[in-house]
Formats: sequence, structure tokens, C-alpha cells
Amino acid sequence: MASVFFAVFFCVIMQSFNDGTWERMIDNTLRTQTGHIQIHAKDYWDDKIIDNFMFMDPATISEMESIRYVENVSPRLETFAMASFGTVSKGVAIIGVSPEKEAQKSNLPSRIVKGEYLTETDDGILVGEGLSKYLKVNIGDTLALIGQGYHGSSAAQLFTVRGVVKLMTQEMDNAMVYITLPSAQQFIDMPDGYSGILISLTDNNKLDEVITTVNSLVNSPITPENDISENSALHATPDTLNANNYEVYSWHFTMERLLETAKSDKAFSVLIMLILYVIVGFGILGTVIMMTNERKREFCVMISLGMSRLKLGAVVAIELLMMSLIGVLLAFAVTLPITHRFAAHPIPMKGTMADTFVQYGMEPVLPMSVQPSIFFDQMTTIFVIALLTVIYPVYKILKLKITNK
Repeated sequence: MASVFFAVFFCVIMQSFNDGTWERMIDNTLRTQTGHIQIHAKDYWDDKIIDNFMFMDPATISEMESIRYVENVSPRLETFAMASFGTVSKGVAIIGVSPEKEAQKSNLPSRIVKGEYLTETDDGILVGEGLSKYLKVNIGDTLALIGQGYHGSSAAQLFTVRGVVKLMTQEMDNAMVYITLPSAQQFIDMPDGYSGILISLTDNNKLDEVITTVNSLVNSPITPENDISENSALHATPDTLNANNYEVYSWHFTMERLLETAKSDKAFSVLIMLILYVIVGFGILGTVIMMTNERKREFCVMISLGMSRLKLGAVVAIELLMMSLIGVLLAFAVTLPITHRFAAHPIPMKGTMADTFVQYGMEPVLPMSVQPSIFFDQMTTIFVIALLTVIYPVYKILKLKITNK
């Protein structure tokens, strides 16, 4: 029971931390950066140039906001330009957003470290903290952006620095600026143009339903050839989700690399747990062998009194299974409060460890997951181990010689 208890305890804690960290990272990324669903013009995903940007009327965008389970609809215009101040210049990523919607989506105002946030009609700019240090710009300075506009036109404009923001990753912090959506559209000479529209949901389990609704809204009615009504989110690709003018992507497609990384990391964790359970399995088997040999006289007496070998083997098997189950239940009794506690209140990281988390684009906390599969997996594994170890005492009972020579 002690072997089972400690094996289940450590495996639950390790898997809960691992799954909780990835769940938090993916959820933060979906809600603050990529969205659960993305809408782009055809060919944009393969060739992210301004000429592949999309147009969409405000009425359609407003209608998407009223779809059930949709939390936020954030039209964006993302492009690149050369930012210059004085004699210093650097290539930057320009993110044109609606300040009000971006505040709801990514809580960007909370990241302001200097200055103030943008308003909807603002013609100013927010600069990443690392970029501001490189360009040596301060609040009130004028930053020049030079790039390419729509259909090959030149784009050049001056923006007043309104604020400095501390972004999640070092790469973003060193090379990203925010301006309002109208300013970005004016900069590239593309009124009512967007690079894409990001949609965040209140419930990821409703992803298929919302994708179907969005696709039918922005494209032609769905036909049997491109029906996406059943388990499509896990395999969402442009080929299955496109129609007349737009491509609707599930986050399983747009974040495919991150999901592959998560799968690799979880596979490594499974390997570690497998090694632990092999060690525990041999420990349990050694204990069972010792118990079986010590109880040979007891088994002989029971068989001599008329108890069948099959019944005796069944009793011993049930006994071992019950001890394993008690060990599992004791481990669950200890780990359930722990996992629920740190799922609701993640462990905050500080110092160098926190900086490392931020550099990798992760929130500097250690959350735990309380997915039922974490606990069921451990119970199933222990049950299999117990069944394998039961083979030895049952076999010994069936072959036991009652008479001593």
C-alpha cells in the first residue's frame, strides 16, 4: 500500500503540474494573442503580405460578436516597418488594434509601465519597453515609421509616443509597437482593411459549434463536401474550412507548433512515470513473492480443509487488489486537495526562475490541473500492475504441493 501510495502521489503531482502549465500557457495565448478562431483572406496564411489582407464590413463583425459563446472579436492589422528616432532605427512589428477591444482581450493597459494607454481616436503609439530603451525614446517623443503600403505604395508616418508597455516575451518587448486600427489602416493606405480577425470564446468545448456559425456567416452556406460539424476542430485546415472569400481557422491549426511541443513534453513525462511505475511494480512483486512464500503453510491448511485452489487463488487476488485500491484511494485523498488548491491559486515564481518563464512566453506561475483523466490514468496503471503481480501467488497456489517429504 505504501509503494502504491507514493507512486500515485508523485505521478499525480508531476502530471498535474505539467498539464496545468501547458493548459495555462495555451489558454493565455488563446485569450491574449491568437484567439480560439482566426479569420483571414485566402492565401494570407501561406503568404503574409499586405496585398493578401482582407476587407470586412462592420455589420458582419458586429454580428459575430453576438454569436453565442463568443467572448471577444478583435479585428487586427499586423504589418512591419522601420522605426526611427534620431540616428537610431530598427525593424518593428506594428499591431493595429481597437484599444477598447484589446483591453478586454489581452488586458494590455495593465502592462503600461510609463505614460498612458491609447484611446479609440488616438494617433499615438505604444512602444515595447525593450524597444524604447534601444531607440532611446520617451513619452512625448515622435517616432517615424517607414514601410510598405497596400498595392506597393510607400508608407511613412510620424507617431507620438503615448506609453511604454512591458510585453510577455523578450522578443515582443524588443520589437513591437501598438497603434490604433484607424491609424494602421491610414498608414498602409487601406481603409477598412484587416490582416485578420481574432475571436476568443468563453468555452473552448464549443469550438466546433462556433466555427460552423462563423463560417456560415462570412462565407457561403456549408455543403456536405466542407461540413465541419463533427470533431473538426482537431483537424481544422484551410482545405476543410474555406469558402468564397475567407478562411476560418481553428486554434488547433494556428497553434500547431505549440501543440506539437506540448505533446513532446507530455510524452517525456509519460516516460518518466513509466520508469517510476516499473520500479514500483518490481517492488510490489517482491513484496508479493515474500508474502506468498511466508503463507505457504496457511495455504496448505486451507486446501487440506477442503477449500478449492481456484477459490483460494481468487481470495488472494482480491486481497492484493484491495490493498492496491486502498493505496490509490489514500493517494487521491491527499492529492485532490493539493491539486485543487494550486489550480485555483498557482504558485508564483520569483527571481531568475520568473525571468526564465517570461522569456519563454509563459506566465511566471506554476498552476496545477484537475482534469479527471490525471487520476483515472493512475488508477488504471496501478490496476494493470496489480493484475500482473497477482499472477505469481495464484500460480503458486495452483501448483502448491500439500505433502512435505
